[in-house]
Amino acid sequence: MDDISDRFILVRATGPCPVAALPVPYRTTPEQPTFQSLRDPVCEVPLPGDRPFPTALDPFICNRYEIAAFARRAYDAGIRYLGVCCGAGPHHLRSLAEELGRRPPASQYSPDMSKHYALGTDPSLKRFNQAYVQKL
Repeated sequence: MDDISDRFILVRATGPCPVAALPVPYRTTPEQPTFQSLRDPVCEVPLPGDRPFPTALDPFICNRYEIAAFARRAYDAGIRYLGVCCGAGPHHLRSLAEELGRRPPASQYSPDMSKHYALGTDPSLKRFNQAYVQKL
């Protein structure tokens, strides 16, 4: 996502007009720069056309935290029309909104990691569970 963010920031910094940021949230590489060109080296079953596009892109999707980081960088660069495109799920859009201080109705479904049995910070959690995190 950083590469994509950098491109949007460059456009915003040099462009004379408003810019929208609606990325396709897939982890691409310089060797495979589009989601259509991605290859899956670990898939053990034959893929249609020998490539993940268009029906096996699941392992390449960015996570909600990467989308939130993109939203912050784009917003800080002055981009005010933000969203996500093909491949995004509701949790991606919700994370983007929450990163920018919004609280959409779906925020009630955002994970409260403070209550996680091993990774949480809530004082009511058992210490022996939190100590187990090193073994996860």
